Order: sequence, then C-alpha cells, then structure tokens
Amino acid sequence: MALVGRFLARELELVVVSAGGEASSALPRPAAGRLLVFPGSFDPLHEGHTRLAAAAAEAVAARDGGAAPTLLYEISLANADKGAVDADAAGRRLAQFEGVSAVALTRRALYVDKSELLGPCDFVVGADTATRILDAKYYGGRRGLEEALDTLRDRDCGFVVAGRLDKRENFVQTHAAIAGAPDAYRDMFLEIAHFRHDLSSTELRAKAAAEAARG
Repeated sequence: MALVGRFLARELELVVVSAGGEASSALPRPAAGRLLVFPGSFDPLHEGHTRLAAAAAEAVAARDGGAAPTLLYEISLANADKGAVDADAAGRRLAQFEGVSAVALTRRALYVDKSELLGPCDFVVGADTATRILDAKYYGGRRGLEEALDTLRDRDCGFVVAGRLDKRENFVQTHAAIAGAPDAYRDMFLEIAHFRHDLSSTELRAKAAAEAARG
C-alpha cells in the first residue's frame, strides 16, 4: 500500500484501491457505461450503502440503455460539514471495502472540486446531500451555485439521488431535495424515487458505543 502512504503524505491527489487490495493513482475508466462514484464517510460501511449503490447502478443502466456503470466508492479526507478525517480513521474505513468494491481516497470536499478529479461521472447522493449541493451558501450566493453547476455539467457530471432521513429523522423525498435546482439544471439529477433504507452510520456508531459501554 505504498501509494496510500504517498497519498497520506500529500504526495498524491488521489489513490484508488481495488476490491482485491491493489492500489493505483489512476481512476478506473470503463470501456462502456459510466463511472458511478459514491462519496461518503462510510463510518461504518453498511447494508444501506451497498443497497443504494446497487439501486443507483440499476437506475443509471436503465437511463443509459442497459450499459452498466462501474462503481467507485469515494472517501474524502476533507468534508464541508464534518471536518477532516485523520490517517488512522481513513485506514480503518478503507479496510472495509476489501472484497466489496473499489474505493478512492481524495481530499476534495465540494462536488465541483470532486468533479475535476473524478469526472466524467455520476455521483450517488442521498436527498439530504442533494439539498446541501443546491444550497447557495456553499458557493457564495446564487450566482456561485449556478457557476458550479455549469462547471459540473461541462465536466459531464450529474447526480443520482435517493430519499433519505435527515438529522431530525424526517424522510426527505427526492423531488423535495432537488426542488431548489434551477430549471436549466434539473436534468443533471436522476431520482431513485422507489429507494428507501433508514439505517444510518450514526445509528450504528451509537449502538456500538452503547455495547462497548456495557462491556
């Protein structure tokens, strides 16, 4: 895993580790179909993530005439809302994907920045994340948001959106999440309206902590 070490030492912008544990500094580029990138903290990786990935892949294939996408999970060591991930935590999260899927490590927090490194691709996001993507506060205002969406489109990037519980345990529907998208950009968002899985990493961490406390 020398390349992972070089990434953690900030010598590389990106490292991709295959399901078999082989590391590369290059993205997988499918001969057919799209690259489907699923960003997240994955603390921990759970069934909800893998089921969403499968549903997103099915939706993209249906949109693209049956061409199956290539799935790549992504863990960013920088996060616009959750702060930085340290090297030890990154290593633990990376290990979860052995035998499951390829996973990339990056330091790109915002999707417009991810697109520079990972595009062209479709990003898998929950409805709560889609709402934040369309929140102008992250871009310095409405004009900045539209400029970011223009950049994403120019890089041939879009979003596959699934409904999800928010922090207040309210289920956010996909149509509500993308309601804030300007009409000119609505086609960048592919909805998976039928998908729902309420298990959360936060819930699993709380359960694990409670079990540890009981000894």
